[in-house]
Amino acid sequence: MAICTFLGKYILYLFNLLCLISSVGILSIAFIINQKLYKWSNFISTDFITTPQILLAIGVGLLIISIIGLCGVLRDIGWLLTLFSVLLTIVLIGELILSGFVYQMRNEIKDYALNQMNHTISGYNKTGYEASTQTWNLIQSDIECCGIYGPEDWKLVTPNKLPTSCCYAIPLDGFCTETESYKDGCFKKFESILQENSEIIIWTAIGFALVQLFAVFLACCRKCSLHKEYETV
Repeated sequence: MAICTFLGKYILYLFNLLCLISSVGILSIAFIINQKLYKWSNFISTDFITTPQILLAIGVGLLIISIIGLCGVLRDIGWLLTLFSVLLTIVLIGELILSGFVYQMRNEIKDYALNQMNHTISGYNKTGYEASTQTWNLIQSDIECCGIYGPEDWKLVTPNKLPTSCCYAIPLDGFCTETESYKDGCFKKFESILQENSEIIIWTAIGFALVQLFAVFLACCRKCSLHKEYETV
């Protein structure tokens, strides 16, 4: 019995460490995605923009909860283990809700991005469209694309030349032409990046939630074990 109690305690300790490591992982992933999406905010709905920020909040919460759990395990404090279990369950539910929200939003995010591209391309380099012009330049140079579906999309906007961000090599005369431009359209590449980031958020949330679920189970078992030990004494 003593061996089982000892093993149970230190298995829970290891899972608390996993939760601590996972909180750092969540924070890192959320920060990277947030930095990437913020630059393209004109093409992304505000609902999806806030998703990495919610993930950051979950990561911070999980970090604090993991420290509470470690203190409860190492010092065998029953009420800390109970608090750890309750708070971790709340975070776990939040992660599952977030993953479901992102999964449902995927098609809406894609449609919103396409609508924004169609709406803003005609205002490129015009007064009142400074923010969207900057976003177009950033996205074309960052992911090496040109126009919505290809360089031909710019013919009605800038008939004699393409935006310099469309080209991988600018001639000495400073004019970007279709010869030097990226051939892929931005929407297809942008859609692929959004899909990739959505899947990262979904599987990160689900994967860490499973680890946390087992940690809650172990914490409850340890709490019951402590209660029995106190009754025996």
